[in-house]
Amino acid sequence: MRNQEEVSIGGMILFVLLIANALILRAGLLNNAGWYRALYISLPLLLIVLITGMFKKPGAKP
Repeated sequence: MRNQEEVSIGGMILFVLLIANALILRAGLLNNAGWYRALYISLPLLLIVLITGMFKKPGAKP
């Protein structure tokens, strides 16, 4: 039996960005400080996803 529940694409993107940021921070802390430069791209993307999710209308489709 398949799960027919709708999944939010924005929620999945948010989850992937959170995991990516955690991995970047871990790599920067444990391996090489050069990994912190990747946060210049990943943090603004995370903020964009968070902000667009906050201003979405309650009845809008995901």
